[in-house]
Amino acid sequence: MKPDLLIRMPLADDYLSLLAEHFVVHNAPSDENFAGIPPAVRATVRAVVIRGPNELTRADMETLPRLELIHNMGAGVDSIDLAAAAERGIAVSSGSGTNAASVADHAMGLTLAMLRNIAASDAAVRTGGWPAVERPLLTGKRVGILGLGEIGMAYARRVAGFDTTVFYHNRKPRPDVVFQYCASAAELAAQSDVLMIAAPGGEATYHLVDANVLERLGPQGYLVNVGRGSIVDTAALVEALQRGTIAGAALDVFEGEPDVPEVLCTAPNLVLTPHMAGRSAESIAASRQRGTDNLLNFFAGGPLVGRVI
Repeated sequence: MKPDLLIRMPLADDYLSLLAEHFVVHNAPSDENFAGIPPAVRATVRAVVIRGPNELTRADMETLPRLELIHNMGAGVDSIDLAAAAERGIAVSSGSGTNAASVADHAMGLTLAMLRNIAASDAAVRTGGWPAVERPLLTGKRVGILGLGEIGMAYARRVAGFDTTVFYHNRKPRPDVVFQYCASAAELAAQSDVLMIAAPGGEATYHLVDANVLERLGPQGYLVNVGRGSIVDTAALVEALQRGTIAGAALDVFEGEPDVPEVLCTAPNLVLTPHMAGRSAESIAASRQRGTDNLLNFFAGGPLVGRVI
């Protein structure tokens, strides 16, 4: 018999059809859909496919007594209660790495758009303007990477082509890289002209980039965030942009997204994109393949790629 599979995220119809060839699919992409699943169906579910911002809490897991596997289609697993899953012996895997190239490409685009004022210049030309502004180069700058995982490393390789000097901060140093390690986010900011965030979300990184870090980045410094919106203190960032504490920022992620505070939208020297960095045809295909492979492998007794617990 086909295992029962619960979908806790929007998926395209063609992919749902593919999964339905191997599983009994229960599609509940929204919180309302999930709340409406009857207990008799919950009792059959053996695997969940999810992606943030949808959550799978301890209470949610308690309503799924046969749950054996949670696969997160994205890289981050901060929306899953990992402690609860571990206590139950529920395996957790992720799509870590499947979108690294896409996110790194987008982070490079944001970096250049921010430094060179591309978005505002485009808007000005379209309305008859011809702004004569001088903007800094990326070439030769010091670039700090907060979170030197697969995305951070992919960005480091790209930014190295601009003759930059790369620094980084992780929970602990990486012995396999030549970049200079900084012991804290504040120390990293002080060493950086551009501070790029590619760290995971969760309690450990909540508001890690606060007013102090932004002050250390300084009035000639720029911030790029393709990690999680929760890593940056939004109020502190708005104040830093308004006061000129930093020179500018570029964000693909936000606290409370998709709702973006109006005060952020009207802040100066800011480039915004709608959490799209990881979305490309190539990354979506890779994520789908990882999800399908992991689901099939798990129920066949095989290994999980990107296993978290």
